[in-house]
This record gives sequence, C-alpha cells and structure tokens, in this order.
Amino acid sequence: MAAVELTVFHVILLFWSFRTAESRVMTLSGCESNCGRVEIPYPFGMKEGCFLDERFKIQHCNSSSGYPTLTVNGTDLAVIYISVSYSMIYVKFPIVFENCGVKDRNTVVDLEGSPFVFSSENYFVATGCNNLALMNQHNSAIGGCVSICDENNDPLIAGCSGINCCQTRIPSNLKVFNVTMTGVDGRNGRGGEKNCRHAYLSYYGGYPSDMKEVDSVEAVLDWGIDRWLLESLVN
Repeated sequence: MAAVELTVFHVILLFWSFRTAESRVMTLSGCESNCGRVEIPYPFGMKEGCFLDERFKIQHCNSSSGYPTLTVNGTDLAVIYISVSYSMIYVKFPIVFENCGVKDRNTVVDLEGSPFVFSSENYFVATGCNNLALMNQHNSAIGGCVSICDENNDPLIAGCSGINCCQTRIPSNLKVFNVTMTGVDGRNGRGGEKNCRHAYLSYYGGYPSDMKEVDSVEAVLDWGIDRWLLESLVN
C-alpha cells in the first residue's frame, strides 16, 4: 500500500512542480520535450511511459501539417501550444461548414470522459447570411446567435457584431460542441436556407480574413488531473 500511496504522491508533486515552472518545459527522464516548435510538457507525452495516461498522449509528431495531434473520443485536434501553469491547451478547431459545396462538414467534438473541457474564454462564432446557429448538448440548445444578412457590410470591417457575423461567449464546463444552423428570413426579406454558413469556437473570436482558405481556427481547452485518474492509480 505504501508504494501505491507514493505513486499518487509523486503524481501530485510532479503536477504542481511543473505548473510552477514557467520558464522551461518539464518532462520525464528519457522523454522528448518537443515536437517541432510545439513543446510537450508532462503530464502530456508522445511515447509509452512519458504521459500520465492515454488521454494525455500526443501523436503524429511527423505529420504533414507540422503540428502533433491530441485525439479525444476519435477526433484529432492539432496542438498549437500547451500551458501547464494555466492548465490550457491551444488547438486547431474544425470549422463547421454548411451549403458551402465541397467544404461542407459538420464535426461534433465530444470531450465527455476526458480531462478536457472547452474553455469559457472561447467565443462561439457564426457567419453567413441570416444564419441562426445553436450550440446543443444532451439534446438541448445551450446558446447561440444570429448573423443578419447585409451584402454591403464587410464582416472584417464591421466586426462580429451581428451583421454577417455574430459571436457570444460559451457556457462554462461545456463538454460537447454540436452545432445546428438554420437559414432565417432577414430584415431585407431574403431567406438564408441555401446560403453558405459557418460556425466554430474561437479563442480570438471574429471572422478570419482567409475564411475561404482555412478549415480550422484556434480554440482553447482547459484540462486537469481528475479524481477518476487518481482513483485508478490507487486501485
């Protein structure tokens, strides 16, 4: 029993000592500390014995995208930056496209059962002409916004204030990103059912200047070592 208690103690000690190490990346002995420009601090790692458990495993270091990936419930998220001191991980988050031709995609990102949640620092953003976009969790709408159509108003100039682009903060402890988008009649009487529209989570909010070329934006996940993991170490 003493050995098990020591293991748990070491996990907690390592975690808190790494959180206070602002200037250098802390990894376990024999483990790689980075993948290209992306630093990989413990409890994350890239090979067996280097991460706290499988949910903190970073993969595909040599991927063509130049970013390693974190896989959560079957969804691969490209990793941009990991902060231990703030318990945050910055990722490339997939944009949901609808009525946009070959780019159409509706990705559900499910963090249930993982040590991650969507940070409340993120914005939920919807773009397009007369687009009613709703976030859904457990079959209930939990937030959303409407972007009103105005072809004479550039969202890059107007900002994401409701004209061709709308945004709102997401609720805390959000675990599932599941979006439905519906075209609605706007103030100019023009419907939006057949218009190209988008929705996504973004740390910075707003409308990407290169929306036609990109398929992801930067978002943030909060993470922590949960009770489930500590109990699994004891058992």
